[in-house]
Formats: sequence, structure tokens, C-alpha cells
Amino acid sequence: MLTPVFVTREILERFRDTFTALWVGHLGNKHLPSQAEWEQLLGSCGGFFFYGMESFLSHILVERLAAMNLQECQMMVLLDLTRSYESMRRQAERSENKSVAQLCLEDPIETAVLLSLAGVRSILANQWPTLLRDNALRASVLWENLLALGKPIGRAARVLQKMGAGDVSSHDESAWTSRDKPPYLWPQLGDSAWLPVTLNSVLYGLPHLAVG
Repeated sequence: MLTPVFVTREILERFRDTFTALWVGHLGNKHLPSQAEWEQLLGSCGGFFFYGMESFLSHILVERLAAMNLQECQMMVLLDLTRSYESMRRQAERSENKSVAQLCLEDPIETAVLLSLAGVRSILANQWPTLLRDNALRASVLWENLLALGKPIGRAARVLQKMGAGDVSSHDESAWTSRDKPPYLWPQLGDSAWLPVTLNSVLYGLPHLAVG
């Protein structure tokens, strides 16, 4: 299954020699980061990558985030809004004591506004619920363009938005070097059926920022 952990491990391994050896964070579902750990990561990073279940802000206290200074964080990539039975159960437990206003702040546009006000310069985030395989595609395309090709985040997002069924097929065959295994086999869909996949991720903020 194309879980966030599986896909992230492949990305970390592929770009280990050039970028990801210096990345720090939490991987896996055995340990869920505490509020203090979230704040430590967010407050000390130049870039932040969240790839997981449910909405990003459902994992942290929104009122604490709103009080943080994130001006050192140049870029955020939020590949969220996927679901599993376990994640829905945890989400329901977390939401029991939240007001309607608090839950609304976890929506994508409100999340981008809060992060921008805290100082983040570029936020690339999903806008509606998505499938695990579709987030895996976004991760593969985005990090190939951001890391392997060195494109700024605006151009990387544009590559993803312009992809169609034919582009996905060619991406499977050409995106990886000879020592890499082809990542995934994607279902054969018409171009119009790919629109909800490719147009889901939206960039808020500055488009010219790049990794490295």
C-alpha cells in the first residue's frame, strides 16, 4: 500500500546523498509527535514537509500555532487529507472538545492563512480529500522537480497541475534513474478524470522559492 511512511522512505533513500540526509522529523505511526515536538520542528526549520492522514492542523493546537513565529520557515508542503479507519477514529476523538470555529480553522484555506500570518512564505497544500495513491503521485512529482531538477516551488506545482494521463504514464517510465525501481503503476484514466488529482494542490504565497 502506498502509505505516507512507505513513500517517504523511498524519497529519503533516493535523495539521501544530495538532500535528505540533513532532514529531521518523525516517520511512522508508532509515535505521534507531541505538541512540544511539533512546535520544536516548526520553530527551527527552513522548510517543512507534512505527509500524513487527515488535515495538518488536526494534529496540533491551532491557538498555539497562531502565536508562533515561523519567519524562518521559507516553504511548507502539506500532503494531507487522506483517511483510514484508524485516522478517522483518532480524528473523532480529537474533535470531541473542539468548537465549530476551531474545526473550521483546520480547513485548507484557513490553514494557509494562519501559516502565512505566522510567517511562512510559501505553502503548497491539498484543498480537498484525496486518496493515498494520489498523494503518492504528488510526492513523487513534486520532489523530483524540487530536488532532482531544482525547480522553484511555483514551477513544480505547475508541473503537477498540468499533468494528464499521458504525462503520468511517461512519469512512471522516465522519472527514476536506472538504479531505481519504477515507483507505482497508476490506473488508466482519461485526462478529465485526472483533474481532481492534479488540481488539488494549490500554492499560497511566493512562487520563486527553491530547496537548497
